[in-house]
Amino acid sequence: MPYRLKVDLEGRLLRFPLAAGTHQIGASPSCSVRIPHSSVSRRHAEIVVGEGGARLRDTGSTNGTSVGFAKITGEVALEPGARCAFGSVEAWLEEIPAGDLEAGIDLGLPETPPRPEAPPRAAATTARLTKLEAFALQQLPALVERLVDAAPEESLQLVGGALCHSLPAERVEIVRRRGEAEGVLFAGGGEGGEASGAAAPALLAMAITADMTLRLAFSDPAAAETYEPLARTSAALLRLAMGRAAPPAPPAPPARRAATPPPLPDPPTVVPALRRLYEKAWRVADGNVSVLIRGESGTGKEILARYVHAASPRAEARLVALNCAALPRDLLESELFGVEKGAATGVSARPGKFELAHESTLFLDEIGDMALETQAKILRVLQEHEVYRLGGNEPRPADVRVLAATNRDLETMLDEGSFRRDLYHRIADWVVELPPLRRRKADIPNLAAWFLSRECREKGHYVAGVSRAAVDALLRYAWPGNVRELEKEMARAVLFLEDGALLETEHLRPEIVAAHGDSVDEGLKEILEDYERRVIARALSDAGGDTVQAADDLKIARSTLYRRLKALGIEP
Repeated sequence: MPYRLKVDLEGRLLRFPLAAGTHQIGASPSCSVRIPHSSVSRRHAEIVVGEGGARLRDTGSTNGTSVGFAKITGEVALEPGARCAFGSVEAWLEEIPAGDLEAGIDLGLPETPPRPEAPPRAAATTARLTKLEAFALQQLPALVERLVDAAPEESLQLVGGALCHSLPAERVEIVRRRGEAEGVLFAGGGEGGEASGAAAPALLAMAITADMTLRLAFSDPAAAETYEPLARTSAALLRLAMGRAAPPAPPAPPARRAATPPPLPDPPTVVPALRRLYEKAWRVADGNVSVLIRGESGTGKEILARYVHAASPRAEARLVALNCAALPRDLLESELFGVEKGAATGVSARPGKFELAHESTLFLDEIGDMALETQAKILRVLQEHEVYRLGGNEPRPADVRVLAATNRDLETMLDEGSFRRDLYHRIADWVVELPPLRRRKADIPNLAAWFLSRECREKGHYVAGVSRAAVDALLRYAWPGNVRELEKEMARAVLFLEDGALLETEHLRPEIVAAHGDSVDEGLKEILEDYERRVIARALSDAGGDTVQAADDLKIARSTLYRRLKALGIEP
């Protein structure tokens, strides 16, 4: 097993792999183990690694070399885990798996990139630039094209809606002043959500006409500075629209989407079956059918829901989402249906999610966790396309497309009567199931590299990649928390990495390193399916891809093979 010398250089941990042979230790740049410290001589000591282990000897240093706490005078054996010191610099030898010295995932980053000198806010600014690029490449061309023929009043809504959809602003407003009075022509919240109240927001005000102003509020002053050019351009577009007479508006054609699917959402997948699933989702998005997304927690159900909304004719409106399992029944119903003023003491009127999602999409996560009484009320809203606020008597429009998700077994709940069958048929026009991460292992190295790279960018770190032994450990682990667990593991591991180092097995949680592959935590069904998948894949390979020959070899009917190929997500 290879060795590695760990050196504690004033709180910074240096790691030096030691292959078989002699390794010079010292402060000189020519040393293979370089320790730049005033107490370390230029050529301080040597470590010799051979079949019998590692041996250490001092080479005439000024401040001496010690093992344990005793200085050495000749050559001594150095056992793994033993403390040694070169001058006042402490170090210790460790054995490591051979795979931790090789890169299983090479991130291809430079060895010595410049460290950011900006304050922590710089990482957020980088992320904003990505949103600016997306706005410039995807939304702005379509927006300008629509503004050419839009009436002035419609232009206000188009530009205001685009800013709400693209900017991390707390508030976007277009106001007109008439004397001392001020009227709001457009108002909406941006991607930044509601202000926390911790600090006064940073405000941008751009004049459109003599009496009309575009105003934006940001909780982060750096965001206001980043987006000021976009706000100025938006005001200029509106100035052009306000300065011309609107042509007669032709009948509005039905909303259409792009002829090709949009890019797959991040993090990307390399599994063919999952890529085909997203292609089907793009086709389903063009209609108005309801979608039920099934799968374990952490498999990416909300990501798929957002993809369907973004690919639909309702994409210009904002997706409204609610986790049905996070609230007790009374609070859930007030969130769904809204509350009328006076419904209870001290309660103010506010709209519910159905009302907010009018002419848009409502994503109901964990829909299987709601009470039967709430299910009945949701069914009525979907049938009537209108909603009554709690304590209210007036219906409000609710033309909503519902995307629902659950990790519950709804078929069993239907048989038990704990989920309404009529509601099920209302929300399940297209049912899709996302596979758990343990059944899409080809994605694990890909996702690990993506999450690791993102965390490094956000924290201003750089790493060389992931060692082969660490990749093997990630592949053996069952990932009961699925993609979300892998994401959190990479976020945790990067905190313990030195710049330029590989992520190794020692940086992973012990239960990940100790996993042995087919874990009993997967359940018998998953283990059998994984075995069946391997057997069928081997038969197809032996038959050169000939499904007729593979079916004969497996002694099953061709129709059975085709059915299992589809169920197991195997490319024929």
